[in-house]
Amino acid sequence: MKLAFIFIHQIVNCLSINAKKPVTMKSITILFTSVLLSSVFLHAQEESVKTDTVETIAEFRNTFRYQDFYLSGQPTYEALQWLKSQGVSKIINLRSEKENNEYAAGSFNEESVSRQLGFVYYSLPVDGLKDYTPEKLDEFTGLLEGGGKTLIHCAGAVRVTYFFMAWLVKTQGYTLNEAAVIGRKLTFNLPIEKLLGTEISMSM
Repeated sequence: MKLAFIFIHQIVNCLSINAKKPVTMKSITILFTSVLLSSVFLHAQEESVKTDTVETIAEFRNTFRYQDFYLSGQPTYEALQWLKSQGVSKIINLRSEKENNEYAAGSFNEESVSRQLGFVYYSLPVDGLKDYTPEKLDEFTGLLEGGGKTLIHCAGAVRVTYFFMAWLVKTQGYTLNEAAVIGRKLTFNLPIEKLLGTEISMSM
């Protein structure tokens, strides 16, 4: 509604400036309409923030896009180059130190290559269930501050999915069900839903 207040302020200024001139109903109507349309437009923008549209990037395995976030398994060198061309500026790697060392030995050192390509690179190791903690989620949240297009990845996008869902709930105002809708389009799944043939409604 901030935009609407700006227009209201403009109306007041306009009427003040033209106080010595006759104010017609037409001029008031035009200004009021501007306020109304601006308010509707802003409301539409706010409503569009929450969307369940997830794009699957078919060129690369387990790679998805949700708004300004690319969520994936381990990216190849070609994937990193492509992501750079899409305007991605930050990488958050959730793989463990052991995983990163093994990948570097068999393929390439992701941190070095990422920095060479101009990415801001962060490693936030998630090594098993012991790292699924509120403290680790807080670290994850801190790395997402500042905005910009971001790649978040692990080995197969499973850890990424759970951390991203938790972030949506804790910091972005999503309900657990809303986050699960996004997660199911990534790698989140509950085997019991497959057995029952229906999605389970979740709340907290």
